[in-house]
Amino acid sequence: MPGLILLSPEPLAGKTTVAAGLAQRFSTEGKTVSVRRMPGDDHAENDAALFSALKGASQDQAAAEVELIEAPAGDAASSLAEFPDARALIITSALTPMNVLADYCRQAGDRLRGAVINKMPARRADSLIAEAKAAGVDLLATLPEDRLLATPVLRDVVEALSAQTEHFDSGGLRPLDRPVIAPISADPGQGYFAGYGASAVIVRSDKPDLQLAALNASAGCLILTGGLPILSYVLERAEEDQIPLLRTGLDTITAVERIEAIFGSATFAGGDEKIKRITELMADWGLAPLFG
Repeated sequence: MPGLILLSPEPLAGKTTVAAGLAQRFSTEGKTVSVRRMPGDDHAENDAALFSALKGASQDQAAAEVELIEAPAGDAASSLAEFPDARALIITSALTPMNVLADYCRQAGDRLRGAVINKMPARRADSLIAEAKAAGVDLLATLPEDRLLATPVLRDVVEALSAQTEHFDSGGLRPLDRPVIAPISADPGQGYFAGYGASAVIVRSDKPDLQLAALNASAGCLILTGGLPILSYVLERAEEDQIPLLRTGLDTITAVERIEAIFGSATFAGGDEKIKRITELMADWGLAPLFG
């Protein structure tokens, strides 16, 4: 079976997300599938590592029944030339003007098997689909805006905060989907955090009472701001449950601003929760046209 090359006119459109979802779909249908990442941009190395660890994907490209190839964003012609027999699927975000998408699709010629509009706002879905059709874009599918997929993972947060970590080995791909900022007062305590089911609590490093309350409420992670040493009994409590600690010298406001900045703009890092979610969103896609 010929390969399918995933293209996009702009970075962070969702090619890696779609590739991971397609790999899971083909795998559940009993097909052996390989996924590769072409070099050429800053995201290539991380994407290749994600694909190599993807459950259900084969590392034997020659034996695979389906080969998915993610190309760098931008110039489609050179990527298509490198794989002259591959079909093409184009992924773009809902922010891309439809006339720009139509021009980009034309570069694939008769090898094009459709386009996917990602991060589609529900309120604009009908109008954007109409615009795409009017521009001559052959839509295969759309993907809605999704909070979990837009959420950075802890690995992204570590980089954004230049943080030091404790008990982090198994938590790097955990989504930061429900971060909570600790209150100024200690009065709410454990009940406050338990009510949120926080995936992470952002708390000052000089507030051990709040740190313990968050740990006892099963917070998924503590992000400790201010750069002060953490008391030994807090470290011991975190070690008991292997709760990741991220320590940054930034103040709380700056840390929150940096975390906010990576929501929706971080690369797709995988992880079981995100892989499951994209597979669910793609469950009703018809895959036959991709290789027709």
